[in-house]
Amino acid sequence: MRLRTYSIATVALVSVFPLAAPLQACCDDFWSCVGAVASGGLTCAVESLVNSIRTLIQNVSRLASTLGQQAADVVNLAKSELNGAAGDLRGLAGQAEGDFNAAAQLAQSVVNEASRPQVMVPHVAPGVAAAAGTAGARAGTVGVQPPGVRPGATTATAKPSTVGAVGAGTGVRVDQLPADPHEVTEALRRAKDAIDALRPDVTQPINQVRQFATQAEQQAASAASSAANIAQTALLAPLQTLGNMLTDLVNHPEHIFDPSRIVDDAITQITNQAITTMTQVHDAVMQQAKATLDQAQRPIQDALDRAAVAKKIADAMQKVQRAKTKSSCDALNALIPRQRLEVRAFVTHVAGAAPAPGVMALNLNQNRTLALAPFNRTVASRLTAKTAGTQMAAKLKGPWQDFKRLQAAPPKVDPAAKPRVDAEISRRFAGKSPAEAEGEKRAMLNEARTRFAKDPALLRKVEAMLDNDPVIRGRLGGPRGAAMREQ
Repeated sequence: MRLRTYSIATVALVSVFPLAAPLQACCDDFWSCVGAVASGGLTCAVESLVNSIRTLIQNVSRLASTLGQQAADVVNLAKSELNGAAGDLRGLAGQAEGDFNAAAQLAQSVVNEASRPQVMVPHVAPGVAAAAGTAGARAGTVGVQPPGVRPGATTATAKPSTVGAVGAGTGVRVDQLPADPHEVTEALRRAKDAIDALRPDVTQPINQVRQFATQAEQQAASAASSAANIAQTALLAPLQTLGNMLTDLVNHPEHIFDPSRIVDDAITQITNQAITTMTQVHDAVMQQAKATLDQAQRPIQDALDRAAVAKKIADAMQKVQRAKTKSSCDALNALIPRQRLEVRAFVTHVAGAAPAPGVMALNLNQNRTLALAPFNRTVASRLTAKTAGTQMAAKLKGPWQDFKRLQAAPPKVDPAAKPRVDAEISRRFAGKSPAEAEGEKRAMLNEARTRFAKDPALLRKVEAMLDNDPVIRGRLGGPRGAAMREQ
């Protein structure tokens, strides 16, 4: 065990405030156990305090040496999340572009199909078809008549009122009424024109989003090189000052009277600054880039909304082309106002219009959720940077709180100290004559004077303990041993 040099002055000062229970390692050889017994456990208490400060010194040194790497980790986190947000925005822009192009292609294919020459087969509602089929079956019997029956006799009994009952007596639904072919053609043309007119209003915000994403990435990369230096400038000098202060306490244990106020202030300042600084490092990378990226929020929302509107119109066009009913044609016409609207008003109108049967309703709130997701990443990364600062602070606060807990606990002697001292004294003096015992005690006193030279008050307590030890006194023949100290 290394020689302990804690002065009794240190013990006296420490006794002003309570100290913790000693570490078991304090009594790890004979003389350290002697000092622990003689001082009532204060030497071990001081050693515990010094050990806790050494732990704190190691953490301060480690933080100072790894400060650059920790700042670089925060920088890389900010860059990664910014680039991730930019990539997400590009993905949403590509989604909006793909959705719009698909809607435009569908609209074109519907118009092309409607423009192709068709076999003129009148559209007949299901109820009408049934009635017509019955009449046709009866009329078909005219071609082959039994002998003696005049042609047309059977048809004279036919009741054409069956066909005339469309929508009235046959139960045909209104939404199955056929649309006028001209109205279908006109509705499809207007709908396609509306989608075509949207293209610049989709392309422009998509291009803006991509431009902002690229610009933000460049800004983050440019700021990263200088951002890491913020931590070195803000934290390195205070950490070094704190390290020097703690080292002085270890080298001069007599200064451990109550360093709480001095060290508390230094640690509080550095821990608060660590949280603030790591946030500043993050913001130095992110701030300008995020401001640029934020400009993409409205364009990406617009692009997603307008692409969704185009899809709703194209789906309604396809429904008209397939059904060719008056109701589907009316629903498509309701989507496209007769009077041209500004693009935002047009989007609001189409989104709010009742969808045609079989066409899904449009919920623009879903697009808002999609558009916000990339920006939530940048907010989350700032919280993570703050957490990194908090973790740095914990490496300082934790050991210092341990030190203060040691201060708050009363000192006590290691229970193993006194038995170890007694056992060693018994071993040293076992079987010795009075003269041999006198020589052994003299040697012990000389060693004590060397070991406790820097702590005179403790040395006096050790001498008194050896003088009054019953084993030593017994071997020396009683009170004669007390005079040996004077030799």
